[in-house]
Amino acid sequence: MDFYISWSHSDAIFSHYFEDCPMLISAAPKNKHAFKRVDKYPNKLIIDSGALYYSKQKRNYNVKKIMDNQLSIIDSLPEDLPIKVVHLDEPLINKNSLSEKYESVERTLFNAYEHLRLFDMIKIPKNVSMIGVIQGYDFPSIQYSIHELKKMGYTHFGLGSLLNKSAKEQINYIRYASDIVGSENLHVFGVTGIEQIREMAKLKISSFDSSRPTMAAVFFQIMYSNPFRTYVISTSSVDRSQIRIVEPLDCECPVCLENPQDLLNMSHRKYTQKRSVHNYYHLLNTIHKIKLEEGLTDVSLN
Repeated sequence: MDFYISWSHSDAIFSHYFEDCPMLISAAPKNKHAFKRVDKYPNKLIIDSGALYYSKQKRNYNVKKIMDNQLSIIDSLPEDLPIKVVHLDEPLINKNSLSEKYESVERTLFNAYEHLRLFDMIKIPKNVSMIGVIQGYDFPSIQYSIHELKKMGYTHFGLGSLLNKSAKEQINYIRYASDIVGSENLHVFGVTGIEQIREMAKLKISSFDSSRPTMAAVFFQIMYSNPFRTYVISTSSVDRSQIRIVEPLDCECPVCLENPQDLLNMSHRKYTQKRSVHNYYHLLNTIHKIKLEEGLTDVSLN
C-alpha cells in the first residue's frame, strides 16, 4: 500500500529527503515545469488532471488541454519512472440535485473514453499507464461507473468524491469499490484519516494520496507519531482545538536533525516547507506502523 504525497511546484521537494517517495502532481498550468528544479525524482508518480483546480478557478479546459499538460510533465521525467495518468473527471462539488450529479458521472465517463482514445493515438512510453476515475454519489452510480470504465479497457482505478463524506462513509465506499475492482487495482484519492488508513491496509488497497502534511504545515500545525498527534504552534493565531506546542519534541526527521527550532518559525515559506517535511515523516511513520501491524511489508524512512 503506497502513500502518494500530493505535491505542487511551490511545495517542499519530498523526494530530496526520502528514498521511497511516491508523489502525486496535478496537471495544472503552474506544474507543467515543476520537475525542472528537482534533482532527485520520486520513485513513483501519479499525474492527475487538476480538475478541482480548474473547476475552482472557473477556467476553460478540455481533455486535449489536460492531456497536453500531462505529456509536458512526462517529457521531463526519466523513461524508467513508473507513471500513472488520471483522466479528466467532473467533480461533484456544488452538484446538489440528482440530475446534476448524474450529469457529472456521465461527463466523467465521456472524458475517460476520450482520454483513453487520445492516448491510444500517440506512442505512450512503456512506463506510463492510465487510471480510470470512479465517479459516483451512491453505490449504484459507483457500480455503473466501474462497469463502464471496464468496458473501455481500464484495469487501474481511482476512487474519488470522498472529500465531504464522514470517515464511516469513506470506509464503506472504499470497501464497496475494492470488492468490485480488486484492492490491488484501486487508488483512493485524498484520504488520510488514521481510521481510513487502517482499513485500507486491512483491505490491501494499492495506494492512496493526500496533501495533509503540507496543509497542516500551512496552518502552523506540527505532527508527531507514536502515537500520532497534531499540535499548533503556540505563538500562531490559528484557532484550533489541538494542544499548543512551545518547544519541539524529540525527533529524528531530516529537518529536526539539522535544526528543530525551524519547525516553530512562521516568518517565511521555506519554514512552512520544512514543517511539511517533518509532518510527512511522522505521517509516513504512522502509515508504516499500521502496515506492519496488518502484515504488509515495509521500507525504512531514510
